Amino acid sequence: MPNETANYRLITDVVSDDIVEPDHNNRLADTLDRVLGSFLQRIVTAGVCDGWRITAEKQVDAGEGLVAACWCSTTAAQDIEDLTSDAVNYVFAESTDTSGADGSVTFRAQLSPAGPDASVLLGTIELDASGDVVAIDNEVAGAGRQCYALAWRTLSGSGTEASVPPSGQVEVIVEHDALRIPGAIEFEAEGEDFTWDIDWTHEASRFRVTAVNNGAEAADFVYAWQRHGIAQ
Repeated sequence: MPNETANYRLITDVVSDDIVEPDHNNRLADTLDRVLGSFLQRIVTAGVCDGWRITAEKQVDAGEGLVAACWCSTTAAQDIEDLTSDAVNYVFAESTDTSGADGSVTFRAQLSPAGPDASVLLGTIELDASGDVVAIDNEVAGAGRQCYALAWRTLSGSGTEASVPPSGQVEVIVEHDALRIPGAIEFEAEGEDFTWDIDWTHEASRFRVTAVNNGAEAADFVYAWQRHGIAQ
């Protein structure tokens, strides 16, 4: 016989000839829309994931992204609607009535940078009085090109600073592949004579280590590190 799921009490384990009440079907739809829709609108930043660049053909090329809590995608260039000649047009991606189910999207222009609710600004296209393209800016201020995959990455490395004198200080700048969001650093050195501090931790592609030899003799500062963060 059917059972209920642990979190949302949705009907599961249904087999042939089981009767499912309309209320259970409605609860499934309502739960999916409320939980997933609210999460995507409030937690995940809407915007372009790939493509959707304005072209000289007065179109938006193929791409995909998150618009109004719907994952929308196009496989071919699509015309921009409502373009105005002799003006700078702001181009927005807008969801349709069926975006949630089929991923459809429309691209619409207007003269104001304040777009419709839940739309994504893609850039601007300037037309002359004849309707010919004068300029295109896909990176205009406020453009929604920040929908990135939340992919964690761990970087690592090692090095040696030779013959640091007693009470001497050495500065090591560790450079690495850029992270979109740089995170925690794990750092260790051989022996017990060295102490160190780490700064520049806000930078995406490097950090700095300042080490002091507290021993009575010169020694090599031999170190290894790992850094975690969200990949580009």
